[in-house]
Amino acid sequence: MVVGIIPRVTIRAPMRRLCVLIAVALVGFACRLPIQRGRWNVVVVLVDTLRADHLGAYGYERPTSPRFDALAAESYLFTDARAQASCTYPSVNSLLTSRYPARFLGQPGGGLGIPANTPSIAELLAARGWATAAVSASAVMRKGPTRYNPGGGFGRGFTRFDEECLWRGASCVTSRGIAAAERLREPFFLYLHYIDPHGPYDPPRPYRKEFRIGRRTEQPWVLRGDPTPIARSLAGGPRVSYGPREVRFLQGLYDGEVAYVDTQLGKLVDGLREKGLLQRTILVVLSDHGESFLEHGTVRHCTNVYDAEVKTPLLLRLPQQRHGERLAGVVENLDLVPTLLDLLGLPIEAQGFEGRSLLPRLDGDRGGDRHAFAMMNRWRAVADDRYKLVTELGSDRWQLFDLSRDPGERRDVKGEAGESQEAFRRLRAALQEQIARTEGPEMSRYTVEAEARLRALGY
Repeated sequence: MVVGIIPRVTIRAPMRRLCVLIAVALVGFACRLPIQRGRWNVVVVLVDTLRADHLGAYGYERPTSPRFDALAAESYLFTDARAQASCTYPSVNSLLTSRYPARFLGQPGGGLGIPANTPSIAELLAARGWATAAVSASAVMRKGPTRYNPGGGFGRGFTRFDEECLWRGASCVTSRGIAAAERLREPFFLYLHYIDPHGPYDPPRPYRKEFRIGRRTEQPWVLRGDPTPIARSLAGGPRVSYGPREVRFLQGLYDGEVAYVDTQLGKLVDGLREKGLLQRTILVVLSDHGESFLEHGTVRHCTNVYDAEVKTPLLLRLPQQRHGERLAGVVENLDLVPTLLDLLGLPIEAQGFEGRSLLPRLDGDRGGDRHAFAMMNRWRAVADDRYKLVTELGSDRWQLFDLSRDPGERRDVKGEAGESQEAFRRLRAALQEQIARTEGPEMSRYTVEAEARLRALGY
Protein backbone atom coordinates (compact mmCIF):
# COMPACT_ATOMS: atom_id res chain seq x y z
CA MET A 1 0.00 0.00 0.00
CA VAL A 2 1.34 3.39 -0.94
CA VAL A 3 0.89 6.07 1.65
CA GLY A 4 0.66 9.59 0.24
CA ILE A 5 2.70 12.33 1.86
CA ILE A 6 0.85 15.53 2.58
CA PRO A 7 3.13 18.48 1.98
CA ARG A 8 3.47 21.00 4.80
CA VAL A 9 2.10 24.43 3.90
CA THR A 10 3.58 27.47 5.59
CA ILE A 11 1.04 30.19 6.29
CA ARG A 12 2.57 33.60 6.73
CA ALA A 13 1.52 35.86 9.63
CA PRO A 14 -0.71 38.23 7.59
CA MET A 15 -2.50 35.24 6.09
CA ARG A 16 -2.93 33.70 9.56
CA ARG A 17 -4.52 36.91 10.82
CA LEU A 18 -6.84 36.95 7.81
CA CYS A 19 -7.82 33.33 8.47
CA VAL A 20 -8.58 34.15 12.11
CA LEU A 21 -10.76 37.10 11.11
CA ILE A 22 -12.63 34.98 8.60
CA ALA A 23 -13.13 32.25 11.21
CA VAL A 24 -14.45 34.74 13.76
CA ALA A 25 -16.81 36.22 11.18
CA LEU A 26 -18.08 32.76 10.26
CA VAL A 27 -18.62 31.86 13.90
CA GLY A 28 -20.51 35.09 14.46
CA PHE A 29 -22.60 34.45 11.39
CA ALA A 30 -23.29 30.89 12.46
CA CYS A 31 -24.34 31.99 15.97
CA ARG A 32 -26.66 34.73 14.69
CA LEU A 33 -30.16 33.30 14.67
CA PRO A 34 -32.09 33.33 11.42
CA ILE A 35 -35.14 35.57 11.51
CA GLN A 36 -38.24 33.44 11.05
CA ARG A 37 -41.34 35.36 10.04
CA GLY A 38 -44.67 33.73 10.78
CA ARG A 39 -48.04 33.99 12.48
CA TRP A 40 -46.55 33.96 15.95
CA ASN A 41 -48.24 34.85 19.21
CA VAL A 42 -47.17 38.22 20.61
CA VAL A 43 -46.92 39.18 24.29
CA VAL A 44 -46.00 42.79 25.05
CA VAL A 45 -45.07 43.41 28.70
CA LEU A 46 -44.96 47.08 29.67
CA VAL A 47 -43.51 47.79 33.11
CA ASP A 48 -44.64 51.29 34.05
CA THR A 49 -41.98 53.77 35.28
CA LEU A 50 -39.01 51.42 34.83
CA ARG A 51 -35.61 53.05 34.34
CA ALA A 52 -33.16 51.06 32.25
CA ASP A 53 -30.23 51.93 34.51
CA HIS A 54 -31.88 50.24 37.53
CA LEU A 55 -31.59 46.80 35.90
CA GLY A 56 -28.57 44.54 36.10
CA ALA A 57 -28.56 43.92 32.35
CA TYR A 58 -28.02 47.66 31.90
CA GLY A 59 -25.18 47.85 34.41
CA TYR A 60 -26.94 48.45 37.73
CA GLU A 61 -24.87 47.14 40.63
CA ARG A 62 -27.75 46.27 42.94
CA PRO A 63 -29.33 42.83 42.28
CA THR A 64 -32.79 44.14 41.41
CA SER A 65 -33.45 42.12 38.25
CA PRO A 66 -32.11 38.55 38.13
CA ARG A 67 -35.06 37.26 36.09
CA PHE A 68 -34.93 40.11 33.57
CA ASP A 69 -31.17 39.64 33.27
CA ALA A 70 -31.58 35.91 32.63
CA LEU A 71 -34.24 36.61 30.01
CA ALA A 72 -31.96 39.21 28.39
CA ALA A 73 -29.25 36.54 28.04
CA GLU A 74 -31.51 34.64 25.65
CA SER A 75 -33.05 37.68 23.91
CA TYR A 76 -32.13 40.72 21.86
CA LEU A 77 -31.46 43.54 24.31
CA PHE A 78 -31.38 47.06 22.92
CA THR A 79 -28.97 49.09 25.04
CA ASP A 80 -29.97 52.58 23.84
CA ALA A 81 -33.76 52.60 23.62
CA ARG A 82 -35.76 55.68 24.53
CA ALA A 83 -39.42 56.49 25.07
CA GLN A 84 -40.84 59.39 23.10
CA ALA A 85 -42.39 61.02 26.18
CA SER A 86 -41.81 60.76 29.92
CA CYS A 87 -45.48 60.24 30.82
CA THR A 88 -47.76 57.24 30.22
CA TYR A 89 -49.88 59.53 28.09
CA PRO A 90 -48.77 60.07 25.37
CA SER A 91 -45.88 57.58 25.53
CA VAL A 92 -48.12 54.51 25.32
CA ASN A 93 -50.13 56.09 22.49
CA SER A 94 -46.87 56.52 20.60
CA LEU A 95 -45.47 53.01 21.10
CA LEU A 96 -48.80 51.28 20.29
CA THR A 97 -49.32 53.22 17.05
CA SER A 98 -45.80 54.14 15.86
CA ARG A 99 -46.67 57.84 15.81
CA TYR A 100 -44.84 60.63 17.60
CA PRO A 101 -46.48 62.00 20.77
CA ALA A 102 -47.35 65.38 19.22
CA ARG A 103 -49.96 63.57 17.13
CA PHE A 104 -52.04 62.95 20.27
CA LEU A 105 -52.12 66.43 21.80
CA GLY A 106 -55.12 68.71 21.38
CA GLN A 107 -57.78 66.00 21.19
CA PRO A 108 -61.41 67.13 21.57
CA GLY A 109 -62.46 67.35 25.18
CA GLY A 110 -58.89 66.81 26.35
CA GLY A 111 -59.00 63.12 25.46
CA LEU A 112 -55.98 60.94 26.29
CA GLY A 113 -56.82 57.82 24.31
CA ILE A 114 -55.81 56.76 20.81
CA PRO A 115 -57.87 58.73 18.23
CA ALA A 116 -60.30 56.75 16.10
CA ASN A 117 -58.43 57.56 12.88
CA THR A 118 -55.14 56.11 14.20
CA PRO A 119 -55.02 52.29 14.32
CA SER A 120 -53.17 50.60 17.17
CA ILE A 121 -51.23 47.35 16.99
CA ALA A 122 -54.23 45.59 18.56
CA GLU A 123 -56.55 46.77 15.78
CA LEU A 124 -54.07 45.92 13.03
CA LEU A 125 -53.60 42.38 14.31
CA ALA A 126 -57.27 41.79 15.07
CA ALA A 127 -58.06 42.69 11.47
CA ARG A 128 -55.58 39.99 10.36
CA GLY A 129 -57.09 37.23 12.49
CA TRP A 130 -55.20 37.50 15.80
CA ALA A 131 -57.13 37.05 19.03
CA THR A 132 -56.47 40.08 21.25
CA ALA A 133 -56.57 40.78 24.97
CA ALA A 134 -55.11 43.21 27.52
CA VAL A 135 -54.60 43.24 31.28
CA SER A 136 -53.82 46.68 32.68
CA ALA A 137 -53.13 47.90 36.20
CA SER A 138 -52.63 51.46 34.94
CA ALA A 139 -55.14 54.22 35.63
CA VAL A 140 -54.23 55.80 32.27
CA MET A 141 -54.07 52.79 29.94
CA ARG A 142 -57.80 52.06 30.24
CA LYS A 143 -60.83 51.09 28.23
CA GLY A 144 -63.17 52.73 30.73
CA PRO A 145 -62.87 56.01 32.64
CA THR A 146 -60.75 56.70 35.72
CA ARG A 147 -59.79 59.88 37.54
CA TYR A 148 -56.52 59.98 35.59
CA ASN A 149 -58.16 59.24 32.23
CA PRO A 150 -61.82 60.28 32.27
CA GLY A 151 -62.33 59.28 28.65
CA GLY A 152 -60.66 55.87 28.53
CA GLY A 153 -59.99 55.26 24.86
CA PHE A 154 -57.49 52.39 24.76
CA GLY A 155 -59.86 49.48 24.28
CA ARG A 156 -60.30 49.42 20.52
CA GLY A 157 -58.97 46.28 18.89
CA PHE A 158 -59.01 44.25 22.09
CA THR A 159 -61.62 41.51 22.28
CA ARG A 160 -61.14 41.52 26.05
CA PHE A 161 -59.71 44.37 28.12
CA ASP A 162 -59.23 43.26 31.73
CA GLU A 163 -59.29 46.22 34.16
CA GLU A 164 -59.58 44.24 37.40
CA CYS A 165 -55.96 44.90 38.41
CA LEU A 166 -56.29 48.69 38.65
CA TRP A 167 -53.51 49.97 40.97
CA ARG A 168 -52.90 46.41 42.17
CA GLY A 169 -49.50 44.75 42.47
CA ALA A 170 -47.67 42.80 39.80
CA SER A 171 -48.94 39.39 40.92
CA CYS A 172 -52.44 40.36 39.76
CA VAL A 173 -51.29 41.15 36.21
CA THR A 174 -49.14 38.01 36.09
CA SER A 175 -51.86 35.60 37.17
CA ARG A 176 -54.55 37.13 34.97
CA GLY A 177 -52.10 37.42 32.08
CA ILE A 178 -51.19 33.73 32.20
CA ALA A 179 -54.89 32.82 32.40
CA ALA A 180 -55.65 35.03 29.39
CA ALA A 181 -52.83 33.48 27.34
CA GLU A 182 -54.15 30.02 28.11
CA ARG A 183 -57.68 30.95 26.99
CA LEU A 184 -56.81 32.83 23.82
CA ARG A 185 -56.99 31.18 20.43
CA GLU A 186 -53.65 31.18 18.61
CA PRO A 187 -52.22 33.28 17.17
CA PHE A 188 -52.92 35.91 19.81
CA PHE A 189 -51.78 39.36 20.85
CA LEU A 190 -51.62 39.96 24.60
CA TYR A 191 -50.74 43.32 26.18
CA LEU A 192 -49.81 43.34 29.89
CA HIS A 193 -49.37 46.67 31.70
CA TYR A 194 -47.76 46.43 35.14
CA ILE A 195 -48.07 49.50 37.38
CA ASP A 196 -45.02 48.66 39.53
CA PRO A 197 -42.65 50.45 40.15
CA HIS A 198 -44.83 53.55 39.73
CA GLY A 199 -45.08 55.59 42.93
CA PRO A 200 -45.95 55.45 45.70
CA TYR A 201 -43.21 52.86 46.12
CA ASP A 202 -44.64 50.20 48.39
CA PRO A 203 -42.98 46.86 47.66
CA PRO A 204 -44.19 43.81 49.60
CA ARG A 205 -41.96 41.94 51.99
CA PRO A 206 -39.13 41.00 51.74
CA TYR A 207 -38.40 43.55 49.01
CA ARG A 208 -39.25 46.55 51.18
CA LYS A 209 -36.21 46.17 53.43
CA GLU A 210 -33.86 44.36 51.06
CA PHE A 211 -32.99 47.43 49.01
CA ARG A 212 -33.52 50.19 51.54
CA ILE A 213 -30.68 52.70 51.61
CA GLY A 214 -29.57 54.49 54.78
CA ARG A 215 -31.16 54.92 58.16
CA ARG A 216 -34.88 54.94 58.75
CA THR A 217 -36.38 58.34 58.08
CA GLU A 218 -38.92 60.04 60.29
CA GLN A 219 -40.87 61.65 57.45
CA PRO A 220 -44.20 59.80 57.13
CA TRP A 221 -44.51 60.50 53.39
CA VAL A 222 -41.05 59.04 52.83
CA LEU A 223 -42.02 55.91 54.77
CA ARG A 224 -45.03 55.61 52.47
CA GLY A 225 -42.70 55.79 49.48
CA ASP A 226 -44.45 58.91 48.17
CA PRO A 227 -42.28 61.50 46.36
CA THR A 228 -45.28 63.77 45.73
CA PRO A 229 -44.56 66.19 48.63
CA ILE A 230 -41.13 66.88 47.12
CA ALA A 231 -42.68 67.44 43.70
CA ARG A 232 -45.24 69.88 45.11
CA SER A 233 -42.60 71.70 47.10
CA LEU A 234 -40.44 72.10 43.97
CA ALA A 235 -43.48 73.45 42.11
CA GLY A 236 -44.03 76.18 44.73
CA GLY A 237 -46.48 74.30 46.95
CA PRO A 238 -46.20 73.51 50.66
CA ARG A 239 -42.56 73.22 51.65
CA VAL A 240 -41.33 69.96 53.15
CA SER A 241 -38.01 69.10 54.71
CA TYR A 242 -35.94 66.63 52.73
CA GLY A 243 -32.35 65.88 51.84
CA PRO A 244 -30.16 63.16 50.37
CA ARG A 245 -31.22 60.69 53.07
CA GLU A 246 -34.91 60.96 52.13
CA VAL A 247 -34.17 60.69 48.43
CA ARG A 248 -31.96 57.63 48.96
CA PHE A 249 -34.68 56.03 51.06
CA LEU A 250 -37.21 56.57 48.26
CA GLN A 251 -34.76 55.09 45.75
CA GLY A 252 -34.37 52.01 47.93
CA LEU A 253 -38.13 51.49 47.97
CA TYR A 254 -38.23 52.03 44.21
CA ASP A 255 -35.57 49.34 43.78
CA GLY A 256 -37.65 47.05 45.95
CA GLU A 257 -40.58 47.53 43.57
CA VAL A 258 -38.30 46.78 40.62
CA ALA A 259 -37.20 43.54 42.31
CA TYR A 260 -40.80 42.59 43.03
CA VAL A 261 -42.01 43.09 39.46
CA ASP A 262 -38.88 41.27 38.24
CA THR A 263 -39.95 38.20 40.22
CA GLN A 264 -43.41 38.41 38.66
CA LEU A 265 -41.89 38.76 35.19
CA GLY A 266 -40.05 35.52 35.88
CA LYS A 267 -43.29 33.82 36.89
CA LEU A 268 -44.94 35.04 33.71
CA VAL A 269 -42.14 33.63 31.55
CA ASP A 270 -42.20 30.36 33.49
CA GLY A 271 -45.96 30.13 33.02
CA LEU A 272 -45.74 30.69 29.27
CA ARG A 273 -42.93 28.14 29.02
CA GLU A 274 -44.75 25.50 31.09
CA LYS A 275 -47.84 25.81 28.92
CA GLY A 276 -45.76 25.39 25.76
CA LEU A 277 -46.54 28.90 24.52
CA LEU A 278 -43.14 30.55 24.80
CA GLN A 279 -41.66 28.64 21.85
CA ARG A 280 -44.40 30.07 19.61
CA THR A 281 -44.41 33.60 21.02
CA ILE A 282 -42.63 36.88 20.38
CA LEU A 283 -42.05 38.37 23.83
CA VAL A 284 -41.38 42.09 24.32
CA VAL A 285 -40.47 43.78 27.62
CA LEU A 286 -40.26 47.57 27.71
CA SER A 287 -41.37 50.63 29.67
CA ASP A 288 -43.27 53.82 28.94
CA HIS A 289 -40.85 56.08 30.86
CA GLY A 290 -38.40 56.22 33.75
CA GLU A 291 -38.33 58.11 37.06
CA SER A 292 -36.39 61.11 38.36
CA PHE A 293 -34.72 61.32 41.77
CA LEU A 294 -33.50 64.95 41.63
CA GLU A 295 -30.86 64.21 38.97
CA HIS A 296 -32.00 67.38 37.19
CA GLY A 297 -33.97 69.07 39.92
CA THR A 298 -37.20 67.07 39.66
CA VAL A 299 -38.75 63.90 41.06
CA ARG A 300 -41.23 61.38 39.64
CA HIS A 301 -41.84 61.69 35.87
CA CYS A 302 -43.83 63.71 33.32
CA THR A 303 -41.39 66.57 33.93
CA ASN A 304 -38.50 66.53 31.42
CA VAL A 305 -36.68 64.61 28.68
CA TYR A 306 -33.41 63.71 30.41
CA ASP A 307 -32.46 60.04 30.29
CA ALA A 308 -33.58 59.40 33.89
CA GLU A 309 -37.12 59.75 32.51
CA VAL A 310 -36.87 58.63 28.87
CA LYS A 311 -34.15 55.96 28.63
CA THR A 312 -35.99 52.69 29.06
CA PRO A 313 -35.39 48.95 28.66
CA LEU A 314 -36.28 47.19 25.43
CA LEU A 315 -36.04 43.42 25.20
CA LEU A 316 -37.19 41.30 22.28
CA ARG A 317 -37.26 37.50 22.47
CA LEU A 318 -38.12 35.52 19.37
CA PRO A 319 -39.82 32.10 19.31
CA GLN A 320 -37.44 29.24 20.15
CA GLN A 321 -34.61 31.69 20.83
CA ARG A 322 -31.83 30.38 23.08
CA HIS A 323 -28.95 32.82 22.69
CA GLY A 324 -29.10 36.52 23.29
CA GLU A 325 -27.36 39.53 21.83
CA ARG A 326 -26.80 43.09 23.03
CA LEU A 327 -27.60 45.60 20.30
CA ALA A 328 -26.08 49.08 20.63
CA GLY A 329 -27.32 52.17 18.82
CA VAL A 330 -30.33 54.41 19.37
CA VAL A 331 -33.82 53.05 18.82
CA GLU A 332 -37.23 54.44 19.72
CA ASN A 333 -40.20 52.82 21.41
CA LEU A 334 -42.30 53.67 18.38
CA ASP A 335 -40.17 51.22 16.40
CA LEU A 336 -42.06 48.43 18.17
CA VAL A 337 -45.14 48.21 15.93
CA PRO A 338 -43.36 48.04 12.54
CA THR A 339 -40.91 45.53 14.04
CA LEU A 340 -43.70 43.24 15.21
CA LEU A 341 -45.58 43.44 11.93
CA ASP A 342 -42.37 42.70 10.05
CA LEU A 343 -41.72 39.62 12.23
CA LEU A 344 -45.29 38.45 11.63
CA GLY A 345 -44.89 38.75 7.87
CA LEU A 346 -47.42 41.59 7.61
CA PRO A 347 -47.01 44.70 5.45
CA ILE A 348 -45.52 47.82 7.05
CA GLU A 349 -45.42 50.08 4.02
CA ALA A 350 -48.11 52.75 3.54
CA GLN A 351 -49.25 52.37 7.16
CA GLY A 352 -48.25 55.86 8.22
CA PHE A 353 -45.73 54.56 10.75
CA GLU A 354 -43.12 57.01 11.98
CA GLY A 355 -40.93 54.27 13.45
CA ARG A 356 -38.87 51.69 11.59
CA SER A 357 -38.64 47.93 11.73
CA LEU A 358 -35.69 46.78 13.83
CA LEU A 359 -35.24 43.53 11.92
CA PRO A 360 -32.17 44.90 10.11
CA ARG A 361 -30.65 45.43 13.58
CA LEU A 362 -31.31 41.80 14.43
CA ASP A 363 -29.45 40.85 11.26
CA GLY A 364 -26.41 42.87 12.25
CA ASP A 365 -27.08 46.23 10.59
CA ARG A 366 -26.11 49.17 12.84
CA GLY A 367 -28.95 51.19 11.39
CA GLY A 368 -27.07 54.18 9.95
CA ASP A 369 -27.67 57.69 11.25
CA ARG A 370 -30.62 57.14 13.55
CA HIS A 371 -32.07 59.65 16.01
CA ALA A 372 -34.27 59.21 19.05
CA PHE A 373 -36.67 62.08 19.76
CA ALA A 374 -38.55 62.86 22.97
CA MET A 375 -40.95 65.56 24.13
CA MET A 376 -42.56 66.49 27.43
CA ASN A 377 -44.39 69.72 28.12
CA ARG A 378 -42.04 72.42 26.75
CA TRP A 379 -39.00 70.15 26.67
CA ARG A 380 -37.63 68.56 23.49
CA ALA A 381 -34.65 66.24 22.94
CA VAL A 382 -32.82 64.36 20.22
CA ALA A 383 -30.08 61.75 20.67
CA ASP A 384 -27.78 59.83 18.37
CA ASP A 385 -25.35 57.04 19.22
CA ARG A 386 -23.10 59.41 21.19
CA TYR A 387 -24.59 62.85 21.77
CA LYS A 388 -27.88 64.17 23.11
CA LEU A 389 -29.32 67.67 22.70
CA VAL A 390 -31.97 69.05 25.08
CA THR A 391 -33.87 72.32 24.73
CA GLU A 392 -36.84 74.12 26.25
CA LEU A 393 -39.25 75.69 23.78
CA GLY A 394 -39.56 79.45 24.08
CA SER A 395 -36.03 79.85 25.42
CA ASP A 396 -32.53 80.00 24.00
CA ARG A 397 -31.37 77.25 26.34
CA TRP A 398 -29.65 74.35 24.57
CA GLN A 399 -27.72 71.61 26.37
CA LEU A 400 -25.46 69.13 24.60
CA PHE A 401 -24.24 66.01 26.39
CA ASP A 402 -21.57 63.54 25.34
CA LEU A 403 -23.23 60.37 26.58
CA SER A 404 -20.14 58.25 25.97
CA ARG A 405 -18.34 60.17 28.75
CA ASP A 406 -21.28 61.61 30.65
CA PRO A 407 -24.25 59.22 30.76
CA GLY A 408 -25.74 61.18 33.67
CA GLU A 409 -26.06 64.29 31.49
CA ARG A 410 -24.22 66.55 33.93
CA ARG A 411 -21.86 68.51 31.71
CA ASP A 412 -22.97 70.71 28.83
CA VAL A 413 -20.31 70.43 26.09
CA LYS A 414 -22.07 72.71 23.62
CA GLY A 415 -19.38 75.39 23.92
CA GLU A 416 -16.40 73.07 23.55
CA ALA A 417 -14.38 73.21 20.36
CA GLY A 418 -14.02 70.33 17.94
CA GLU A 419 -16.41 67.45 17.44
CA SER A 420 -19.01 68.73 19.90
CA GLN A 421 -19.57 71.84 17.77
CA GLU A 422 -20.38 69.75 14.74
CA ALA A 423 -22.62 67.48 16.84
CA PHE A 424 -24.50 70.52 18.18
CA ARG A 425 -25.18 71.89 14.70
CA ARG A 426 -26.20 68.49 13.37
CA LEU A 427 -28.55 67.60 16.22
CA ARG A 428 -30.08 71.07 16.40
CA ALA A 429 -30.92 70.86 12.68
CA ALA A 430 -32.42 67.37 13.18
CA LEU A 431 -34.54 68.52 16.13
CA GLN A 432 -35.76 71.66 14.36
CA GLU A 433 -36.75 69.57 11.36
CA GLN A 434 -38.57 67.10 13.63
CA ILE A 435 -40.51 69.87 15.37
CA ALA A 436 -41.47 71.43 12.03
CA ARG A 437 -42.59 68.06 10.66
CA THR A 438 -44.62 66.77 13.61
CA GLU A 439 -45.80 69.88 15.46
CA GLY A 440 -48.17 72.35 13.80
CA PRO A 441 -48.69 76.02 14.65
CA GLU A 442 -51.20 75.11 17.36
CA MET A 443 -48.71 72.89 19.19
CA SER A 444 -47.50 75.60 21.57
CA ARG A 445 -51.03 76.06 22.89
CA TYR A 446 -51.64 72.31 23.07
CA THR A 447 -48.38 71.84 24.97
CA VAL A 448 -49.42 74.38 27.61
CA GLU A 449 -52.88 72.82 27.89
CA ALA A 450 -51.43 69.30 28.25
CA GLU A 451 -49.04 70.47 30.97
CA ALA A 452 -51.89 72.15 32.87
CA ARG A 453 -54.05 69.03 32.57
CA LEU A 454 -51.29 66.82 33.93
CA ARG A 455 -50.80 69.11 36.92
CA ALA A 456 -54.52 69.03 37.59
CA LEU A 457 -54.36 65.23 37.66
CA GLY A 458 -51.57 65.34 40.25
CA TYR A 459 -48.43 65.15 38.08
